[in-house]
Amino acid sequence: VLGRWEMLAWADQRRMLSVWLLACAATAVGVVYDAGSNWEVTSVLFVCATSLVSSILVALMFCMIFVCRAMAVMVDAYGCHIVGIPDLAEAKHDWNVLKAILTKTSATIEPCFVVLVGVAIVMVPSLVADFLALGLNPYAMAPLLQNVILIAGIFRMLFVAGAISDKCSRVPSLVNSLPFGRGSERVQQHIVEHIVHSGVGFYICDVRVTTELVVKFMFKWTVLAFGISTALFANT
Repeated sequence: VLGRWEMLAWADQRRMLSVWLLACAATAVGVVYDAGSNWEVTSVLFVCATSLVSSILVALMFCMIFVCRAMAVMVDAYGCHIVGIPDLAEAKHDWNVLKAILTKTSATIEPCFVVLVGVAIVMVPSLVADFLALGLNPYAMAPLLQNVILIAGIFRMLFVAGAISDKCSRVPSLVNSLPFGRGSERVQQHIVEHIVHSGVGFYICDVRVTTELVVKFMFKWTVLAFGISTALFANT
């Protein structure tokens, strides 16, 4: 379990570092285009400031993904354990322990998670508005690439969190398919119903985050932001 978590953590660390480097490079390209050969102290300070802000956001994303990976690996470990040692009493006890861990962890990282989601909510309409204002000039749109990269990183964080609830929703089918011996069907069905009704998953503000919910949020908010931005530009 720890080995798989470590492997995923290293992979996520490399991805987040690539995200930050791409965001910084996009900002630098935009500043070079605007300033040309007349570099000033303000241009350098602007690149440094935006790089610092983006590094903070990327660090927070990595922390959230790091914790969510651990939660997902624990759900996988529960499934592997129950397959290897099919015991109904132990399966119910371990599930209650897993539920307590996931609930406590979700509540602990909830404030930081909400902040990152709020950043994405603000950045999407501002990105659409900037796109409509700048047009299709590739050099002028280079600074916008930083926002695109950061938004993509936040949405990836949401998908990693949603995968936890998706894994939990597949556990009842796994338990129901295992052979626990003759005469254990009623107890097995009781444990399956217990797992289903426990509603274990990743929660933010008492909302169960799933991949389906993340996709709906992405689609609806992007369409809404684009509609509001186009309406404002049409009026002006």
